[in-house]
Amino acid sequence: MNKRMMWGTMSAVMFISAAVLIFYFFWANGFITPPEIAPTTEYTEFTYPSLPSAEQLTPEAVEYHINKLNEDRKGQLYVNPVNFEELQASNPDIIGWLYMTKPLISQPILRSSTDDAFYLSHNAEKKYDRAGSLFVEHAYNGSTFDDNVTVIYGHRMSSGAMFGSLQSTLSGIDLSSDEQFIVIYTPDGYKIYQICATIPHDKKHLMYYNNFDSESGFNRFIKQVYNSRGSAVDLNNEARPVYGDKIIILSTCLRGDRTQRFLVIAKQVR
Repeated sequence: MNKRMMWGTMSAVMFISAAVLIFYFFWANGFITPPEIAPTTEYTEFTYPSLPSAEQLTPEAVEYHINKLNEDRKGQLYVNPVNFEELQASNPDIIGWLYMTKPLISQPILRSSTDDAFYLSHNAEKKYDRAGSLFVEHAYNGSTFDDNVTVIYGHRMSSGAMFGSLQSTLSGIDLSSDEQFIVIYTPDGYKIYQICATIPHDKKHLMYYNNFDSESGFNRFIKQVYNSRGSAVDLNNEARPVYGDKIIILSTCLRGDRTQRFLVIAKQVR
């Protein structure tokens, strides 16, 4: 091989290597926009529920859907849109079902009673899965979503799975003019939450470093949220939570900076 061919081969290899590294950087840090519909995990042990398909998810749409299910069952047991008997027969760690339409996420919520890190790498069938599951920590939150603040964790997968599409979708929405809602179905009913803020946040453990049971601790955190500025920040001042409101926080990696978290704060309205 002459020098010209050798240099040509080396240049081609270096170019391809650089291209691969650049692609990996953008992929790993979330600059490649994921889809607005989170891929449905294929579970064999239970079926996905049929939930409201309204383009704009509202409390009225949720309640209309539930009323339609129950209108012919006068005096009989409440019909839950989610079959928790089937879900908990396959895995008793399933405590709820999270549903939202922007982005479209429909996933079970897990809570291990022994290992808070288990569902970082296991799906709802307790099988290894790098996408993990949506989950809460048993050390800090109960199973009924009645705590002042419940943190729900999920990976930001580049495929859009779990919370992979949260930031990319919500960044294109003005929460003040386009209200967004999250529904959590539970074995006993349902809870509807309005998204009131999205912010970037450092990686300090929210439940460990904040005392949400105290009014001062709760108010301090909400003040910090509403003092946030910059990219990835969207605040609905009219929906600002006050002490006594029940809050859920969806927590995932910040797009473009895996050393930060992206938080979606929502308060219960129904």
